[in-house]
Amino acid sequence: MTRRKKRDKPSTPASQRWGVVGLIVFTLLVRGGVLALAPGSMARDPDGYRYLAENLLERGEYGYGHVPTAYRPPLYPLMLTPCVALGPMSNVAIAGLHLVLGLATVWLVYRLGLRWGLGRWSLPAAALVACDPILLVQSTQVMTETLAVLLAVLSLGALTSASERPAASRALIAGACVGLAVLCRSSFLPWALLVAILLPAVSRPRTERLRRFASFAVGVAVVLAPWAVRNQVHFGRPIPATTHGGFTLLLGNNPSFYDYLRSGAWGTVWDADDFNRAWEARATRSRPADELRNDRLAYAEALQTMRSRPGTFAYSCAVRVGRLWAPLPHQVDPYEGAARRGARYLVGVWYLGELILCLIAVYPLFPRERWRQPWQTTWFWGLSMVACFTVVHALYWSNMRMRAPLIPVVALGAAAGAAWILTGAGVRKSSDENGLRP
Repeated sequence: MTRRKKRDKPSTPASQRWGVVGLIVFTLLVRGGVLALAPGSMARDPDGYRYLAENLLERGEYGYGHVPTAYRPPLYPLMLTPCVALGPMSNVAIAGLHLVLGLATVWLVYRLGLRWGLGRWSLPAAALVACDPILLVQSTQVMTETLAVLLAVLSLGALTSASERPAASRALIAGACVGLAVLCRSSFLPWALLVAILLPAVSRPRTERLRRFASFAVGVAVVLAPWAVRNQVHFGRPIPATTHGGFTLLLGNNPSFYDYLRSGAWGTVWDADDFNRAWEARATRSRPADELRNDRLAYAEALQTMRSRPGTFAYSCAVRVGRLWAPLPHQVDPYEGAARRGARYLVGVWYLGELILCLIAVYPLFPRERWRQPWQTTWFWGLSMVACFTVVHALYWSNMRMRAPLIPVVALGAAAGAAWILTGAGVRKSSDENGLRP
């Protein structure tokens, strides 16, 4: 009796095994090389995540000194804690952590590509993620992007598995993965809510819908519960994400930024120094209640600006979406040299090519008969993530860095577009022939 091959656990084809070995070596060389070229970068702490890890280690408090905080999501600082415990070797340890996270991400993108029907094109998709410019730069920073990308791919894989086989355990695992993503980056929370609606809605048979919703919700809740309970104790509210949302909304919707949008020269970058200094002067953090007050105040001021200048608000939404998906990085230095300018334009060409290939992939991946039921393709969850993040960052502050969790979906879409160009009409054949149809 032959054993049936499970569809949701694709094995690595024998012809690709050496390619996978090459992919791993390539990732180690590229990611490790970039980290080696930036030896002092891990000592910098632009968003205070390293400080939170050090404070947790020294004082046993996730906060600033002895004042607890929910301003930053907890998962990444918790992962940094054993690294900073190594003292003089902490920078090397953080770099090693990022290298492992990056390697795991590239491997999972390859596996996700197989599951989404890319076949042999999964390797170039994973290679695109390995050497993606945004991810390379962020891998040298003590920031959440490297971990967030891994959790995004992990969540997409778990959701794909849960949608292929209607088992409550799979929905539970998917919920746990998405919950971890929320603990890494609060912008995943709207997507978690969207998935909670979509997963049961696309379930077959209908009798499974309530069970899958409950299983997914329990998975998310179990992961978020310790953080929410901790915040209930310290802040009197079971905050599931952070108290950073108000500031992020205000950063993209304040009078100074709106004035810049009306009168600033094309291509220039808004100087937020005056805004940040003014906010820091008002946003004291001497006790937990202050953090909640700051969040409410920021939301109130942002909403007032949006209501008082609706035309500029609408334009600012378009600007934020444009910045999220812009292929060319902004010129930050007004005295930019030729080398840096050339590097920026190379990055712009890279992303422009990827985005064009993604648009080309829409035709083979979503033929006319699928537009009525797009959830019947395994790419549905990736598209839902892209759509949700785009809507979120149309309102909240946005730049190229914010699309880091979406880069694996973009890379997979670019590989699908390249496959269609190179295989032509063969894209409509079975996945066994060209590895593209899910």
